[in-house]
Amino acid sequence: MKLRLRTTASLMPAFTSKPWVPCFALFLVFSCSSALAQSSTAGAANPIDRYRAAEKTLAAHTKEYDFLHDDSPAAIAALKAMWAASADAVIEQLASNPKTSATDIDRTVCQLEPEAYRCNIQGPVAPEDVVTSSDVIQLGAESFAVSQFNGEVGTVFIVGPREGKPALLWSISSTLPQSLDRQGIIGAWRVERAGGACRDKGTKFKPGQCGPLYASLGVLPADAEGRPRFYINGGYAQMMGATIGEQATVWRWNGVAAELLWEDWYDFMIDQAHGSKFKDGILTFEAKEDFRTFFGCGSCEARQMQRRLRVTPGGIEDLGKVSLRPELDLIDELFWRLARGQSTADIASPQVAMLLKPQIADAKRESRKIARNWLSVGMLGDVAHERTGDLDRVCFTADDIGRITFTIQENQGKPFYLSHAEEPPGNYGDCAKPLAALAK
Repeated sequence: MKLRLRTTASLMPAFTSKPWVPCFALFLVFSCSSALAQSSTAGAANPIDRYRAAEKTLAAHTKEYDFLHDDSPAAIAALKAMWAASADAVIEQLASNPKTSATDIDRTVCQLEPEAYRCNIQGPVAPEDVVTSSDVIQLGAESFAVSQFNGEVGTVFIVGPREGKPALLWSISSTLPQSLDRQGIIGAWRVERAGGACRDKGTKFKPGQCGPLYASLGVLPADAEGRPRFYINGGYAQMMGATIGEQATVWRWNGVAAELLWEDWYDFMIDQAHGSKFKDGILTFEAKEDFRTFFGCGSCEARQMQRRLRVTPGGIEDLGKVSLRPELDLIDELFWRLARGQSTADIASPQVAMLLKPQIADAKRESRKIARNWLSVGMLGDVAHERTGDLDRVCFTADDIGRITFTIQENQGKPFYLSHAEEPPGNYGDCAKPLAALAK
């Protein structure tokens, strides 16, 4: 099981699932039927030569430093040819060596683009040192799921035996509509949604329904009938920006096609500390969400949430989301209630409420200059959290409210209660440890 995180610098606003933000970039997707057609007419050319020739054609129809192509027939045909060559490279390897491993396929796919992101092959490189641009998992004795990407554009397909010979069995870009795909996000992998036209203003497509995407794969335990299961963690490519859209999907392989078992899409900061993982029967996906009274920058984690799924032999159970920063949720709730004149007695002491009430009132007045019902104490800055005995101390900073150190303790068995708050002289500055020194 692997997780791939991008390292592009934050240069553009965050992608969000609420309004449509035109920072989607083009997705190079793979069309199963088109791939088979390309394969049957390829002549004597080997997959590597075909791939690179198609890539050159595609580049002529793509703006420099952009993932979006021009939606021309030539560009679409080039995409189809590239992913047909990718599948054929794997098929040829399986035909020549039935004992091929996932690692072998990983290295083979990388040879299609030896200078691409994550391959980084410069001159002779030992096979064990090759960092590939693909992600391969084994679904059966001779079946493999492959996620290949070039930079931030990619596809997912499955190869395995058909009538005694290795063949392309399934592609996400041409999969049939799935009943569980209520948001229509699987269609983002389709080749006809790979150009800039898909996300133009006035398009019929909704957020999340246009690519491109790049993906990592993970294996899950087989179901009660022995059918393999896996998940796809797909990131929506964009030319710049550290906060992106991601989609997570869980699939079951029935030997003929992959069947969707669960799907969702969300925001994710590319260097987020937590990623997707499967442990002790629980599959988790990490996401970035917003607080109500302060916000995080594009290259910040902001409100870190974890989506949890229980994987059992009988199916997938959605356990919902939990916050990974409950201490910040508590502070956010305090600010929200103070701004609306609501009681804070169950979450904060009178001392905390009295100290913060004037600052929140000021923030409320300033916020109303921008929008009547909006409230913000500014961008979340430095935060530090440490636990000593049964007390938690949290140093919190935001642009318009400065630095405040909170003490959190249990209150009559309730785990989250702001018992004390201190505002250091000067009211500004970074948080540091030990936090006790900040109050002096």
